[in-house]
Amino acid sequence: MRPEEAEKALIATHGGLSLEWCALLCNISPMSLYRFICSFGRMGLVSVLTRCGLPLPAYLLADEKHSHCLEEKVYLPTIVSGRIIWHLGYAEDKSAEAFEASYQQFKEAALAVDPDYRPRGILTDGFESTRKSMRRLFQGVPLGNCLMHATKKVAAKLQSIATSLRESLKAEFFKLFEQARTRKGLKVFSFGQKLRHFVEKVSRLAGASNAERIREWITDKKEGWYAVLAHRHMPPTSTLLDQAHNAIDRKLFMMKGFHHPQGSQSEFIIGLALLYNLVPYQRRAKNAGRCGIEVEGGKVPTKDWFLNLRILTAGGFQ
Repeated sequence: MRPEEAEKALIATHGGLSLEWCALLCNISPMSLYRFICSFGRMGLVSVLTRCGLPLPAYLLADEKHSHCLEEKVYLPTIVSGRIIWHLGYAEDKSAEAFEASYQQFKEAALAVDPDYRPRGILTDGFESTRKSMRRLFQGVPLGNCLMHATKKVAAKLQSIATSLRESLKAEFFKLFEQARTRKGLKVFSFGQKLRHFVEKVSRLAGASNAERIREWITDKKEGWYAVLAHRHMPPTSTLLDQAHNAIDRKLFMMKGFHHPQGSQSEFIIGLALLYNLVPYQRRAKNAGRCGIEVEGGKVPTKDWFLNLRILTAGGFQ
């Protein structure tokens, strides 16, 4: 295909159109576009990003999202740092072993760049398979729990009470995190006291059964919250990772008919992740004209994103 047509097709794909619509608009074969994206995905994300001058991330956002491929539910283990996708995997089940095998690819690629690499902290949404896999791969590294997910979960733990009371307690629980993040010194100690006071308040207003449920949940999750408060550079929420997944999922399996047995799902989604990292933000955006790599302090070979994609996935620019 002609370079200008290929560039238009990739922009349309990045924008959320299916392969069928991209092929129709750009007058190319849908399968050729699929294979074109897969060809970029053969180059690992870590090798491309480090060649742009980005250091290996000190703090990781690790999570998984589910989607569908050929009517089957699949999982996409992901590692994000800032506005960059460092790893986007593919797993057919949600077991800790499957996630560990996927995240192991990131670890091996990172160790190939820096044999002494070890993240300072990892934030998750609290999903047990993700936490188990990270605990095995990076032993001793603090594992944080997303504070935003915690505020959403607390409402689900409060049962058989008025909606107004549930929302009031949820808002108060969120303020606990907000105050703990802004306070200097003794954060973990004061936060633990406030959690106990919150349970006592739930007992008074919502009953003993709700209080006991909240107490057990806090006991299970508070270690991850303490890790976030103890490491001020660890991101408190996984919002940036959710944004990346939303951008990928808008176009990922709308074209599930092209995930054929001879194709490569892993190469295809890595190709989409490279587009996410390299396509510049649109006009009127906060970082208009710059791609995610540039926003995070990296350098790209030229001002032409499509030429950058070809250079970097061919092994150039170090």
